[in-house]
Amino acid sequence: MTTSNPDRLRAVLSGVLFCVAASVQAAAQESALSQDQEKALRSLARGETIDWPGMTQVQSKALYERAERYLDFYQKYHLPHGLNADIWWHDYERTSVYRLEGVGDSAAWTGHYLAALALKCSITKDAKTRADILAVLDKIDLLLVVSGREGYIARYAGPANDEGYRQYYSQYGKGEDPERPGLGKRAFKGVEPYTDLVWLGDSSRDTYDGINFGLATALVYAPDDEVSGRVKRIVERVADRLIADSWSIQDGKGNTTRATPTFKAAWMRTIMTVNPEKYGHLEQEYREICEAMSQRTSLKSPFQSEYFANNLLFIRYSVLCALEKDAALKESLLETLTQLFQSTRTHLNPHFAAIYAQATADNKNVEVQAQVQGLLIDFPEPPKFFRAVDHRKNASIEMHDDELTKYALLTRERVPSDFYWQRTPCLSHGSADLSYELPGIDVFLPYWMGRAAGVIPAPVN
Repeated sequence: MTTSNPDRLRAVLSGVLFCVAASVQAAAQESALSQDQEKALRSLARGETIDWPGMTQVQSKALYERAERYLDFYQKYHLPHGLNADIWWHDYERTSVYRLEGVGDSAAWTGHYLAALALKCSITKDAKTRADILAVLDKIDLLLVVSGREGYIARYAGPANDEGYRQYYSQYGKGEDPERPGLGKRAFKGVEPYTDLVWLGDSSRDTYDGINFGLATALVYAPDDEVSGRVKRIVERVADRLIADSWSIQDGKGNTTRATPTFKAAWMRTIMTVNPEKYGHLEQEYREICEAMSQRTSLKSPFQSEYFANNLLFIRYSVLCALEKDAALKESLLETLTQLFQSTRTHLNPHFAAIYAQATADNKNVEVQAQVQGLLIDFPEPPKFFRAVDHRKNASIEMHDDELTKYALLTRERVPSDFYWQRTPCLSHGSADLSYELPGIDVFLPYWMGRAAGVIPAPVN
């Protein structure tokens, strides 16, 4: 019996497709965590001494490409008005937006995004990333003026007629304000010439911390005088408002947040760095705060719901260590940061490890390499949608209690969240299968920080 030409063609095509699929599967296996790497990470989570095998060239290239894909997705989908947002789509194909989410924390994450861009630009020197930095600075400028209180950082600002945003701001602040139909109790119309915008008030320390982290990183890694000049002008406007408001955060609508010592010290350091002549009078108080901080700095454990506070502490110390020039004071700050890192060594947190390595240049530390390289290698491919996770009946995972695992989970095992590294690594279950897409800053920020610190090798073509 002879085979017809169509049959022969189908057989050939089937063989080709099989080979391609096998090749793709093999490449995925080569770029995933090896057994030795996974064993080292699980041992580190248990507080054991480890040997880290290091990244292969295949893993290095795959991680670079993954970080770039996450950045591309982020810029395409998660900056609807130039500022960070989670996107709840009507479907997984992203045909239309149902609702913007997470924009109450937008300014904080936009600051983290700015930090990632500055780090990337310092390595790649590319014109597009420089342009992206300037675009972010434009939006931060907007947040400083939209409320009418120049220098106050609004949480978000977007078009009033954007339906996805309206779904959010109409309830922002625990429900609609009966005296202002269509606006949440802490959402407000912009002043002239921004009356077509709605801004979100009641900014927190988180809001300011994230912006400060981005601005300070941009100061250190600014590609040119124009960028650094823009950053300095923004910092001075925030400084003048903070000082006028006695270091509390006031939105002018009756909402106030007090400063804490580490918050105040980090902003003072940035402020004095951009204009030591104008703000030199802050020096003595700044030093007094720094001296006291080293005696009372503490972290939340992985079993506490307030774990996010650890991220605020790390980014404040990132600012302090990056900008401080006094040798003795910087040494003291680095000692405290080292203690913080050592206290989180079992948390499997690449963001904290990268901050530590960037500040101390301790890039040969195997525990740093294991966390920065390993947890990012293990990061799932984009897009990052909500998905249901439940390890409570998984016999291979030891439990701390009904809600938490005994040891930090690997990245692929964790409950999806806005920024993995500010959430407890031990959450055993949560989320749901929804077409709710989360940003990927938790991939490309520690990636470029790791590259800048010499912890992640450059990909080899």
